[in-house]
Amino acid sequence: MMLSYHPEQRKPRKGPAPKQWAAIALVIVALVFILQNLTFVRVEFFLIHSTAPLWLILLITLAVGYAIGRFSGRRG
Repeated sequence: MMLSYHPEQRKPRKGPAPKQWAAIALVIVALVFILQNLTFVRVEFFLIHSTAPLWLILLITLAVGYAIGRFSGRRG
């Protein structure tokens, strides 16, 4: 005897899905990281000298690295 699967027979899920829990955990980790790195650091880029919060510099570096990887066209 073979059991058939019907989506409407699934029990409704209570609470957030696993992907939502992962997103919540990442937001908490990001907030802790930001709150621990509020100090300002001196940034030098060619002839530009400025100060900025460390978390912002790291976030910008992460975004640039992501963009380079995304637009490089390499797929692993």
